[in-house]
Amino acid sequence: MVEYIHVYCKVDCSYCAQAISLLEEQKKDFVITIIDHCKPFEEGIKRSLNFNTVPIVLKCSPTGKIEMVGGYTELKEYLESDKRRLNG
Repeated sequence: MVEYIHVYCKVDCSYCAQAISLLEEQKKDFVITIIDHCKPFEEGIKRSLNFNTVPIVLKCSPTGKIEMVGGYTELKEYLESDKRRLNG
């Protein structure tokens, strides 16, 4: 298994759509969990990650390690730094 991104999102969220588009453009492996229809899950994931908005973006490694990236802005910064690291 390779590293991938996990995005918790809502259907009508423009930042979620932008995050997904960014991941598609950069050809990253990712999964999406739509949290619109389960308020208890949404509240629980936000509380457990101490992050109150969507999208919620996580980096998942092949070893099972999960790291919080943040939201759309943090994802964009993460992907830009990753691109510089690979090209530099």
